Amino acid sequence: MTTQRTLLFLAALLFSGAGMATAQEERKTADIQVLAIRATTKNTDISPELRSIADTLKRQFRFTGFKLERRAGGSTKIGEAYTTALTGGYTAKITPTRNDGKRITMRVEVLQGSERRLNTTVTVDARRYQLSGGFSLGEGDELIVAVSGA
Repeated sequence: MTTQRTLLFLAALLFSGAGMATAQEERKTADIQVLAIRATTKNTDISPELRSIADTLKRQFRFTGFKLERRAGGSTKIGEAYTTALTGGYTAKITPTRNDGKRITMRVEVLQGSERRLNTTVTVDARRYQLSGGFSLGEGDELIVAVSGA
C-alpha cells in the first residue's frame, strides 16, 4: 500500500511539473510586422492590403482614406529591437519583451528624426495589429502605425 501511494505521489508530481514547464515556456524570438498607413480625409480610398482592418481604422481614427505606405517585417530576439523606416521621416523601433506564442508584449517606439513621438508597451494576441496614430504627415494627413507579432 505504501508503494502505491509513493507511485501516485511521484506520478502527480511528474504531471504537475510537466504542466508548469509547458505553461512557463517562452519563445526566444518574435516575428514582427509593421505597417505605415497614411490616413486622409481627401478621399475614401482604402489600400487592398488594409481591407481586413479597415473597419477598425475607421472606428478608431476620424479619417476616410487609408493608404499603405510601407510594410516591413522581420524576426528578432526577445529583448532586441527591430527597427524600420516608416514614411515622412518617421522610424519605428519594436522590441518584443515576452512571447508565449499566443500573446506578445512589445515596446513600441515611434521617432521623428531623433525626437521620440511614442514610447509605450502593449500586449496583444499573436498576429493582431495594435494601432497608434496622430503623427502629422502635413496637409491634414496623419501616419498610423500598425504593429503585430507572433
